[in-house]
Amino acid sequence: MIRPFKTLALALSVLVLSSGCNLFDISDTEGTRGRGATAFDPYASSASGAISLSLMAFKGCAILPSGEPVTKGGLDLPQYPDECLFLNDGFPLPAATRPPTARLTVSPGQLYFLREFSVMDTVQNVHADYNDRRTPAAWARLQSDFKDLDWSGLTTGLDDWVLLEPGVFQRETLYENAAWMISNNDTFLLEVLDTDGNVRATETYLRTDFLSESSSAGRTRVSFNVSGLAPPLFPDDPVPRVAMTRESIDYVTSVKVSFANSTNPFKSFAMPQLTGEGVIRVTWSLLPGKPFHFPITFVPESDRPATCFEVGPDGLPTDVPTACGFGLNQTLKLARPQNGRFHQAGENIDFVVSLQDGDGHALHPRDSMPSFREFMGEDSNGLSYFNSYMLVNWRDGSATESGYKVVGPLQDLTVVNGSYTTPYFSFPNASEPAYYIHPAAAFRPGGHEHRPTTRYTVPLPADAKPGTYAILLKGHRNYLGERLNRLDPFFFQVGQETPTTYPGRIGNCQVCHNGANSLSNVHHGVSVDHVETCKVCHFDETVGHSSDFMHRIHINSRKYAQNKGDCTVCHLTRESALRPSLIACAGCHPGTHGNEYKYLEFQNLTSPPNIYGNCANACHLATPPTEHVLPPR
Repeated sequence: MIRPFKTLALALSVLVLSSGCNLFDISDTEGTRGRGATAFDPYASSASGAISLSLMAFKGCAILPSGEPVTKGGLDLPQYPDECLFLNDGFPLPAATRPPTARLTVSPGQLYFLREFSVMDTVQNVHADYNDRRTPAAWARLQSDFKDLDWSGLTTGLDDWVLLEPGVFQRETLYENAAWMISNNDTFLLEVLDTDGNVRATETYLRTDFLSESSSAGRTRVSFNVSGLAPPLFPDDPVPRVAMTRESIDYVTSVKVSFANSTNPFKSFAMPQLTGEGVIRVTWSLLPGKPFHFPITFVPESDRPATCFEVGPDGLPTDVPTACGFGLNQTLKLARPQNGRFHQAGENIDFVVSLQDGDGHALHPRDSMPSFREFMGEDSNGLSYFNSYMLVNWRDGSATESGYKVVGPLQDLTVVNGSYTTPYFSFPNASEPAYYIHPAAAFRPGGHEHRPTTRYTVPLPADAKPGTYAILLKGHRNYLGERLNRLDPFFFQVGQETPTTYPGRIGNCQVCHNGANSLSNVHHGVSVDHVETCKVCHFDETVGHSSDFMHRIHINSRKYAQNKGDCTVCHLTRESALRPSLIACAGCHPGTHGNEYKYLEFQNLTSPPNIYGNCANACHLATPPTEHVLPPR
């Protein structure tokens, strides 16, 4: 059984477009506050008008974003299991089930809207023939929890290799084009039931009410996954080989149905004024005979314990307890530079992190954050940490990936191609952020009880270049049914008082990503103004290269109505569109050149040539693809 040892992060992103957006109406700015017809901010707590509701289930059991299964308590609910598999028991999952104890809590009387519906069925190490792609597909169609969907038209799609860690690869075959996958007129009936089974609230959501469902974004996917592989000896090598650092190869077949990020958060419903237990029932029009059940516990506002803290005049927590509210706000106090104006190369950057709810209450004491045990036990006021099991079993680690990264200067934040050496300062100097609790440390002896500090020191290099630097805080919270992700930059000057800014080579995201569909409302929660910070993490195959998944998401999206050969929509400079590589081009053109350069996928990324190499050096600079619309010279 493999215990978490590092982030095995996949390229997950949800920068996709609404089917109903007016592509060239940019009058609504990113992050507009309020609850108007085209503006929404989920981080504004109760002031946003409605709270986003996340519903997740694994093999018939509702789960929390921590991965813990939800008990049905005292409900008479024969359709819901008495015992569940526990995602956090390891990978591969042991077959044993046991009664769950976690609770999915909601606030009675509060307006909610459905922001995410994600359900999954999977089997591990059952289909263990490396060369058989038919049997996993047959299980999905004939035996999985989703066997009653319309599977006509199913085809074998992308066959993708991903680097998990040095020398260890994962091969995943996706299945595509089934009738249910390409349906666009199905609906989801959400009902809130009391303990007697009476419907107390109801709302119907359209499939088009959700922004993200793409497998490229880690959402809806049917796949056969083989992990722990050594590189193949040649293209289409039929013999699987165990990586040197692994004991075995693992086989996972899964069907995941996931729709997220509401395009219509104004379609809300009032959670009934009840106490005790209840059920949220979701009936998918494509599975009318198999509704999904999510046991809930009603927690009135008056019963919320005083586990948060008042914030003092300095913006940091006091020791005065108070009840928590909804939302997530990340703040940061930066120590003054030695000369009082800007930091110098070689100085330390000292800062204190304060994570708060949308009403300005601190979610932790002044000097420490909750432990991993408290997070897993729902005793962290909703604050979430990275959980490797959610990545390998649920196929999504982004829900609990909290930490920070220091980068700069902004003008040097260019895309990294084929090297782990960044052309700018980065702490840590890796694709992953500095986690508040590292996933490996969480499972070491005593790691569950460790409470991370809120105070951090990052030394600047002696040759730090002048300009504006950024501390990027990445946070996640799950509270009373509300699941939020966000990323906030905090800036400071090094070597000069004059601010600098991003290179400005890509942009225009606000053309479609505005109002309810703004980037600050999806996935990591980064504003369109700071979209160029994506590259400081997404620059290798472990977490996904931005040029790969950004192309893949948009080219495969039915909701992206633009000419998909028009590079000028996102590329602001000609130079940024003229650095083709296998990883960049494959997002739109999988299988380009066949197996001719397949070996590059398995080369050391620090030694060119590799999959990120510049194909323009050989062929494409002189003759860029004629079907592409490029920015002018």
